Amino acid sequence: MKLKLFFHTVLLFCSLPIWAMKTVDVTASSKMDDQARMNLAQEFANKQQWISVFDIMYPMALEGNITAQSNLGMLYNLGRGTVRDYEKAYWWFSEAAERGSIKAINNLAVMYFNGNNYVKQNTAQAIKLFEASATKDPDAMLTLGEIYTNQKEFTKAFEWFQKAANAGSNEGKFRLARLYEEGIGTQVNIGLAKLLYLEIMNTAKKDEIKEIARQRLQRLSLY
Repeated sequence: MKLKLFFHTVLLFCSLPIWAMKTVDVTASSKMDDQARMNLAQEFANKQQWISVFDIMYPMALEGNITAQSNLGMLYNLGRGTVRDYEKAYWWFSEAAERGSIKAINNLAVMYFNGNNYVKQNTAQAIKLFEASATKDPDAMLTLGEIYTNQKEFTKAFEWFQKAANAGSNEGKFRLARLYEEGIGTQVNIGLAKLLYLEIMNTAKKDEIKEIARQRLQRLSLY
């Protein structure tokens, strides 16, 4: 099991339409406020122009912008716009994490879970960090559920998927429904599984998970 990095949705995974954004030369970014610079970085990210993204994020990170610090760590970790450098990635994630960035805490946890040529693999430390961010982040709850499932500690996996579901995560609801359906980490409860699948169908925005929930609900209704 290899965990994926947690991208900061404000920048690297957002897909704002390029045509809706005004093109501004990166050299002029120092005169903008932080939000304008983030918007400009998003434009370059959409175009896969990572050097320009890096050139915007770096001074913002030095100025103490937490989002920029977390994103800069990501750029170093992936080698986008700069040479891949796990030490610098770790340093910037740590800076942002110390100031409360949930994404940065999660990314430090991923580094410890996977290990690399700078950070020694340490599952216990990864779990500790994910537990710290899970108080506010359903994605961390889901990841803990996945980790414990992989370790076959199904009671703990159930607890974390239940927390994610209670926090409103449809992925958490789906995983919880499967555990109820199969009696893994808890007692079999087909009624609760059905209710969770129905809730996913009524609230999920992604068609894929809605369709899977519909199929599983239909299958359970045959019994």
